[in-house]
Amino acid sequence: MPANVKIIELTQSSLKKPVLIQGLPGLGFVGKIAVDYLIEQLNSIKLAELYSPHLTLPDGDVGIKVEMDGTFLLPKYELYAYTKKSPNLIFLTGDVQPRVWGQYEVAESVLDFVEKFGCEKIISLGGYSGQSRDPNVVYAIASEQDMIDELKKLDTRIAQNGLVKGAFGVILGLGKERLMKCLGLLGATRGQYPDIRAARSLVRLLTEMYDLPINMEGLDKEIGQMETRMRSLREMRQAGPVREERPTEGIPSRYIS
Repeated sequence: MPANVKIIELTQSSLKKPVLIQGLPGLGFVGKIAVDYLIEQLNSIKLAELYSPHLTLPDGDVGIKVEMDGTFLLPKYELYAYTKKSPNLIFLTGDVQPRVWGQYEVAESVLDFVEKFGCEKIISLGGYSGQSRDPNVVYAIASEQDMIDELKKLDTRIAQNGLVKGAFGVILGLGKERLMKCLGLLGATRGQYPDIRAARSLVRLLTEMYDLPINMEGLDKEIGQMETRMRSLREMRQAGPVREERPTEGIPSRYIS
């Protein structure tokens, strides 16, 4: 394990060739929303936490994140295990991505950790801003041609050309170097935060792929609430600003309110 990465194992689990599914903050937070929902719905067990100086605060500085209740946390990755179906699954989530210069080191540490359980397949989740903005569309990339052929049988579109940046791409590239099967699933998004509709498409596809007992009602309810808030915001903007008339008597000439 590199000196700049520390993994604390919280649960001793006998996993059998699990599939690693990663979802971190990115375009529309699509991957993170999808993985966090899967973790919650499947009552997954927290397997480990990863800490590193490469995981910083959103502004790039080091420090801690203070919660609403006054408690605080170091930035971290969290790994959860789901063992009630075969193949077993390991979910990787976190509030931040590593800084550019630490991406390889952190990803290699994650791969070292999951390989000890016999992990041979990685699925990375994220958002895709391409030709289609339909939130029901999922784009896919894979490390091997036979995986591409299988993906064509599912409700996906194969992404062609382009670049994939950040932790999404790095872990797939490093996994391929280890001869692991690597799959990337990207929900079509306009990049708005949070894009719950695009995340729903990823959850739906993974539920189909692994026959997971997932209830989509929670996501559907959140989508409805979000769209209601967006409609209210648009109506307020269309109405225009309301200027409040204030008395000027007695106010100093250079007073700014």
